[in-house]
Amino acid sequence: MTTTQRRIFLPLITFVLFVALWQILSWGLRVPVYLMPSPIDIFNGGMRLGPALFTNTGETLITILIGFALSCAIGIPLGVLVSVNRITSEAIYPLIVFLNAIPIVAIAPILVVIFGTDMVARLIIVTLIAFFPIMVATASGILDTPDEMLDLARVAGASPLTEILTVRLPHAIALIFGGLRIGVTVAVVGAVVAEFVNANKGLGFLVTSSTAQFAIPTAMACVVMLALISVVLYEGVNFVHRTFFGWSLRQEAGATKPPQRNTGRLAGRPFFVWRAAVRRLR
Repeated sequence: MTTTQRRIFLPLITFVLFVALWQILSWGLRVPVYLMPSPIDIFNGGMRLGPALFTNTGETLITILIGFALSCAIGIPLGVLVSVNRITSEAIYPLIVFLNAIPIVAIAPILVVIFGTDMVARLIIVTLIAFFPIMVATASGILDTPDEMLDLARVAGASPLTEILTVRLPHAIALIFGGLRIGVTVAVVGAVVAEFVNANKGLGFLVTSSTAQFAIPTAMACVVMLALISVVLYEGVNFVHRTFFGWSLRQEAGATKPPQRNTGRLAGRPFFVWRAAVRRLR
């Protein structure tokens, strides 16, 4: 069995066994549906929703994707800024940590009062909960750049902006995508929290409305759909990483790779400044 087949079939087999064990225990222990519905009960609850399940899934997915995009647009530049400028880091980093320490559940109703009941409040909640891990991962990757790379970039006459774009950011790609994987999963949490306090549609709204009517299997069907969204988005980030930034995967895994003779690439990374440095040294 190849590595790709193992990555596909082993989790699938484990999931099937987990669901089967859950169903057997539900039958054997005769657990009431209102306490813990079985997989069959959850499936029937989702079927009772019909097309409404997929319509509300689309609404939640839109909120997640837009909020995650805003988190990336804010978190990555902010992570670069606080890592390369000491004054900026000392000035705003404690404030960012303070804002992140505020429970989103506590301020969600306040945001609804301030920004209204439309999508703006929900996007703010998703962005607030998702941008922090992205920012921290970006800053950690930027600060982790080896001094040898920075010294050679300066010898090559690279400007600070060129140094960031061609040395620091490529080196930080693996850590940035680690933050993106965390950010896209917590964005799902943020969207659900936002829909708990401010929505008349979406999976979060269906969960609250179903539990209010004691339709636990229906609520669990929505929870399963949210879990599927998290898995798909997580794997989507992995796919982008492997497809467009595959040269950084060895760095992420901690493996070593012998240096290449091509001066335009070092360890598989397109650091164009190295080529200019070598030409100058010649």
